[in-house]
Amino acid sequence: MDQITNKLNQILDYLQDPGSGHHSGDKKICYLTFPFEKILIAKKYLSTLLGLAKHRNYDVDILSLGSVVNEFIINNPRRNNWLAFSRVEDQFEMQAFFRGISSSVIENEVIETAILNKQEELQKNNNPLLLITDLEGIHPLTRFGPVEQKIYNQIEIPIIVLYPGDLSGSSLEFLGFYPPDGNYRSKHF
Repeated sequence: MDQITNKLNQILDYLQDPGSGHHSGDKKICYLTFPFEKILIAKKYLSTLLGLAKHRNYDVDILSLGSVVNEFIINNPRRNNWLAFSRVEDQFEMQAFFRGISSSVIENEVIETAILNKQEELQKNNNPLLLITDLEGIHPLTRFGPVEQKIYNQIEIPIIVLYPGDLSGSSLEFLGFYPPDGNYRSKHF
């Protein structure tokens, strides 16, 4: 998976010398894109990615969005209702089930809060870097673009997002089947 390693090195170079006036905005938020078929391979390379960042003196920590959403669902008071509802076989009821969980995740700003809390924790370190993983864990509840838009002005540390999807020009295609989204203000690799 040399391609992922090369992209990470490019991102780390960029974070050390971001330049100014880039069209992607002024925050150090970078997306390391890879084909969604390579999700498991990317996970296998996570320790390599951490090692590369630590070698460049970053105090790096990981935030798994899949774990964030899973914990929210497990600890939610509505969980018993969701469990009963999840056994339905009708397509429309299943869609309503996912819409209910999705709206709860979005309204409670579960993902945004987790990222900002992790940032606050990491800001105590000398050279913090947040690595966000498991974006596929937020599907079909939400996409990451709206999350980034909500918290963009509050980001104060470098963030690398492992993004399972395709880079199409300046747009990102989450998981390779969502339509291209050009509303990201971050830098894409």
